Amino acid sequence: MTYKQNDFVKVEYDMYANGILVQTTNEKKGKAANLKNASYIPAKIILGKGFILKALDDAILSGKSEATLELTSENAYGKRKKEYLRIMPKSAFDEQKLRAIVGMTYDFNGMFGTVKAITSARITVDFNNPLAGKNITLSYKVIEKIEKIEEKLKLVLEDVLRIPAKMFGINAKEKNVEIKVPKQLFVMKEYLKKSFEELIPEVKDYNLNIEANKEVK
Repeated sequence: MTYKQNDFVKVEYDMYANGILVQTTNEKKGKAANLKNASYIPAKIILGKGFILKALDDAILSGKSEATLELTSENAYGKRKKEYLRIMPKSAFDEQKLRAIVGMTYDFNGMFGTVKAITSARITVDFNNPLAGKNITLSYKVIEKIEKIEEKLKLVLEDVLRIPAKMFGINAKEKNVEIKVPKQLFVMKEYLKKSFEELIPEVKDYNLNIEANKEVK
């Protein structure tokens, strides 16, 4: 089966960094490697958006629905950069009521950094991708093309816009789609519609209605 840019697909994969398993959708392999995956299910991705790796998207779009990719760090997550290692004041954590712990990763307004060292007033944070500088082996298989509009909308809401599933509801019947969101998200109605249209072009063929639902919190 051939795929094109912006297709939604489900992928099973195993990723090794310098020969060590770091990501997988296989529960048996993940547990054997003591990985802390929340769930072992096929990854849902939009081709061309680099959800996992650009090299994976490129391989699938070139017609390889199943393959093993051997990638240097430059072709995977890039080389480590010294400028991504930053010294931050302890107050930056205190303001967000966070307790800095060496090895833990924190979200700083959308930028994820891992604490590397702590002194009395300064904290060293590494904003490099944890897999930067490592050679990657990625074995994958496309198992399904996602066709249902409700699945595509859910993927955009959860994985692109980072909106928790408990905050919205989707009801699709033929060409009518209703999305219920809490009031604080309803003010973003036009932004949500624009995001859907950019990532799911066929959504324009549906009667899409976004409503505020006070029962969704």
